[in-house]
Amino acid sequence: MKFNKIGLLACSTILCGTLAFAQETSMYTDADLVWQEDFSGKKLNMKDWNFEFHEPGWVNAELQSYDDSSKNTYVKDGFLVIQALKKENKNGTVEYTSGRINTMGKHEFTYGRFEARLKVPKGPGFLPAFWMMPGDETYYGQWPKCGEIDIMEVLGHETNKLYGTLHFGEPHAMQQGTYEVEEAHNFADEFHVFAVEWEPGEIRWYCDGKLYKKVNDWFTKRPGFGELSYPAPFDQPFYIILNVAVGGSWVGYPDETTNFDPKLDDAKMYVDYVKVYQKKTYNEDVDKPEHAPVVAKTDSSGNMVSTNKTAWEFLKAGGGVGSVETDGKNHTIKTEKEGSLEYSIQYVQPNVPLNMGFKYRYSFDAWADSPRTMITGISAPNNSYERRFGDVKIKLSTKPQHFSWEFEMEADSDPACRIEYNCGAQDSTATIHISNVRLEKIGEIDYAALGKGSLPDGNYIYNGQFQEGKNRLGEWTIENKVNAEIKVTKDRARMLCVTSPKKAKPEDVIIKQTGLKLEGGKTYVVKFDAYSSKTTTITARFAGITKTERIMPLPSSSKKGKPALPGHYQWTLAPEKDCEIDFELLLGSDGQTLYVDNVYVKENAVIANGSFERKLTGWELYAHQNSSAACEVIQSGDSKQASVTIEKTGNLDWMIQLKQNGCLLEKGKKYKISLKAKSDLDRTIMLALQRDGSKDDNWFPYSNTLRFEVGKEFKDYEWTFVMGGDSDPNVIFTISMGAVSDKIINKKHTIVFDDIRVEEIETQEKKK
Repeated sequence: MKFNKIGLLACSTILCGTLAFAQETSMYTDADLVWQEDFSGKKLNMKDWNFEFHEPGWVNAELQSYDDSSKNTYVKDGFLVIQALKKENKNGTVEYTSGRINTMGKHEFTYGRFEARLKVPKGPGFLPAFWMMPGDETYYGQWPKCGEIDIMEVLGHETNKLYGTLHFGEPHAMQQGTYEVEEAHNFADEFHVFAVEWEPGEIRWYCDGKLYKKVNDWFTKRPGFGELSYPAPFDQPFYIILNVAVGGSWVGYPDETTNFDPKLDDAKMYVDYVKVYQKKTYNEDVDKPEHAPVVAKTDSSGNMVSTNKTAWEFLKAGGGVGSVETDGKNHTIKTEKEGSLEYSIQYVQPNVPLNMGFKYRYSFDAWADSPRTMITGISAPNNSYERRFGDVKIKLSTKPQHFSWEFEMEADSDPACRIEYNCGAQDSTATIHISNVRLEKIGEIDYAALGKGSLPDGNYIYNGQFQEGKNRLGEWTIENKVNAEIKVTKDRARMLCVTSPKKAKPEDVIIKQTGLKLEGGKTYVVKFDAYSSKTTTITARFAGITKTERIMPLPSSSKKGKPALPGHYQWTLAPEKDCEIDFELLLGSDGQTLYVDNVYVKENAVIANGSFERKLTGWELYAHQNSSAACEVIQSGDSKQASVTIEKTGNLDWMIQLKQNGCLLEKGKKYKISLKAKSDLDRTIMLALQRDGSKDDNWFPYSNTLRFEVGKEFKDYEWTFVMGGDSDPNVIFTISMGAVSDKIINKKHTIVFDDIRVEEIETQEKKK
């Protein structure tokens, strides 16, 4: 149950379910039942369930702590009971406790029907839930990229209305359906049956056997990377969760009418049973539905902005009070109270379509009755309000001024963007006048002229981990002269698998990417991981270079119980001048099977672009939903620096990270880490070069975890360490700026980094 409040409210009005599907029935029968829990014992069966333990505020600004107290979670008379409790302390403080249990590691399922019969608590501030999360939340990336299936949520103050929701993507997106019953049969006073049927390519929500929501359109991706192959992230094992939250950013908070008396049922969720049904097989060869083209309507001059006054909306929030007068072309925005937010007074035109790959010009005339500021931009309400342009704070004078900007639409086409004028909390209530608003296409982005640059992680190979596109082979050109079987494995590793017929030659099966645009004067590393069914070879060709490597079978076991790893192969390339190269792997073999993964062409440095000369190429800013942070590259004299602005840290150290993936550390070598950093708020941050635990949750820090204090002046920091483990080509470099040592910071501050380096020094020392 993780929410973006603004996104949730916006989407619920657009994506709410209807009863159009009410006649459809379940595909599953009792013969498909694979697991059930009817709570017939005297206590909770710990072979099936786990307790979760979380402090207040862990997610969604909730009030309760979760523990394993028998007062909060117990079995009685054939029911699971989860009881929310309130404790008033002698010092006047109030504590809330509740229960949350899950089947993680004990019962995890991919696809099926998930059903529970239950009734919910009632009263302001209660949020009961029956829902699912992936067993490996890091596999596709932290929430929301990992996906979440909410089967049942009911707000305690509105117990006749049910919510079923799917969370996914980055930026955070969601699909939500609702189902209402008569007040006399509400979900708190009577038991109801809630279910989800999850199939490859479609998820369906039911209440009491009635279908009220279908979803078949979702995605998961990281900014700047390709979309992972559908139906990811909903193609992995999920576990079941039952809990009752108290308070939060969506449901609101308890008031004087909220009853926590344990003798009554108001604060209790009763669960009669949980059942899971599964078919013996599922067809995962499904295609994502195609969207209709995004078409923009324009007037005869090419203007995409509607001059119909009903196309505009006046919005208020955070104590803002005002009004607008408009004829559709000329707009007067009057403010009585500016409110507490910059968007407390907001004037918008929604449903403005923008197409990926096009250049746009946005312009208008504006002035005010007295000098003041206004913020304008174009946002994407259905994509967590990402900015397609702006926000730009402009200074308005008492005379009309013309404002104009050009921008490129690099995100996916979106039919529902929004032009915004934010006129709230900016130390003025002066009336604003706007006219001649225009948005027009002025050209297309010439991707061919740009060449194939690197991805945000610095890799010039796209889809080098075989997770994107049709059959997970997106971006690769394949030549298959001998009808070899070419696929991507379905296990967690997702490796390219090529099985050739007997007598096949290496050049009979080729995968390649062309037009990799490299910079002269830099050294690049070319690398991949591979193993084979029997000893054979792989040949790599790039920039006129041919390299043939012997490929060995995967060991049946490894030392000290560690998993057996594929072989790692790499070479260097140093073009003297800027160039475009082609990259090929020759994978034909005489009746053998080859496995390939983690294909890279990257700058040959442990850390790439540590000077930020190429903006944020190679870097990624991760911000958990409990935190708020943004990163940009700024110019300071002759130097470019990464500036991270943090509004809140969240409650754990890793909740904000500036990170870089795919770093190579070699066993026994000595490395030096150095950087410059400052912060306008004195605080502690931490750094590590750590193992990539996304597939097995082992995040061991090879460098140890390095904590350091930053202050208002730039300071040089330096550490050395020896790589004690086996060589690892997939190390993650992280600078963590969350709540280090449990210190939560909700004061806005900025941390600036420059000249980040990780250098091998042992070789240099030996030369002296």
